[in-house]
Amino acid sequence: MSREELLGRRVRWLDRYRRTIAVTLALAFGPVCFLQLGRWLGSQWPGAHSILLSVCASALAWWVIEVALAWQAAVWETEHDRLLRDRGLPPARLLIRK
Repeated sequence: MSREELLGRRVRWLDRYRRTIAVTLALAFGPVCFLQLGRWLGSQWPGAHSILLSVCASALAWWVIEVALAWQAAVWETEHDRLLRDRGLPPARLLIRK
């Protein structure tokens, strides 16, 4: 498989599953964040505040993951386009003006 085909398949796959990956990772991050906040803030901190902070952190994580995956897709798409369109320099033509 050539590099062009590989990059094309990667871009199509990432475009198809980018949102699913970002949401899944953010949802997995929520409970972990809640547990860590509970340990870090202590038992005197209200549980509702920990939940709200975890939800906000998960939303921020979703956004960061979504942007990172879109950036990666753009990098691969740009490289794919350059490989497809790079046919070398056009031939030089000498223009004689009278």
